[in-house]
Amino acid sequence: MTASKNKAFGIVMFVSLLALLSSGCSSLFEAETLETEKNNGSAVITQTSVELFKGDGAKFQPFLGPMSGAFKLSYEGNKPNAIMDIDIWQNGKKVASAGSIGDLFFHSDAKMSREVEVIISIDTFFIEGQDTFNTIKVSTKNDSGSSTATFTIPWDKKLTARGLIYHSEPRTFTADEPVYLWGMQATSNNVISAADLSPESLSGLERALIFTLRFED
Repeated sequence: MTASKNKAFGIVMFVSLLALLSSGCSSLFEAETLETEKNNGSAVITQTSVELFKGDGAKFQPFLGPMSGAFKLSYEGNKPNAIMDIDIWQNGKKVASAGSIGDLFFHSDAKMSREVEVIISIDTFFIEGQDTFNTIKVSTKNDSGSSTATFTIPWDKKLTARGLIYHSEPRTFTADEPVYLWGMQATSNNVISAADLSPESLSGLERALIFTLRFED
């Protein structure tokens, strides 16, 4: 191997090593930050995806429909006042609210629940001579029981293609800034592109319903 090739190989190895070290340090810093927040009493929340139609759950798919999903939220630290907003996005921006569910970690017993399961189903229906509508059903369940809320919003009949946006892997965050939890995108050209819940990805959506977790004091 010539000296120039050796030098080039060494540079590549050095850059690769720096990238690995940077990734490891970033993950370590994030873990230490979450641990610090928890020790200070601030809520640290974990979101875990739930497979709705696995095994015996497949029998519920005809009732919930294809635009359905579920996840669990659990927290450590002080109980956060967590509110889940249902936002309407158009051309990459939030334009309206479809509703909200407050105090997700509410518990009627003296011992507060630290985990809640959220199930979401979105169904589109047509009324002859009128606009199209989306019915959004949200069920929350914890140790003390469950509740279901229904929201109905107008929907453009040209938005015929739909797809879900969600996190398949568990993730942990602190209760300080709004967090995008789950969503449904729609297009009028019958083309659905891959998307995630990052701000960059959301900015490119034609229309969407985004479920956002925010916190109040």
